[in-house]
Amino acid sequence: MKQLLGSVIGVVTLALAGLLVLRIWNISVVSSATVLRSGATLAVLAATLVGLLMLRFTFFKNPAAGYDPQVGNRAHPRQPANFSQKKD
Repeated sequence: MKQLLGSVIGVVTLALAGLLVLRIWNISVVSSATVLRSGATLAVLAATLVGLLMLRFTFFKNPAAGYDPQVGNRAHPRQPANFSQKKD
């Protein structure tokens, strides 16, 4: 996921740098108003996605996910598997 996000950010950065270089040479591929509107649209989509993710993890979490009924009478959090320690 990190590589995908890094790749997307890299491609967007290269595209914006290319548009800036073309703008320096007075070559207009896309108007700045179009770039600003596209950026605003992407910002709204990103904010909506973050809001939906927050709602999902706030209201639709699984409360039994960390409970292991095999441990005992009390609710114990699951212990991470540690294969380096030997049990006697």
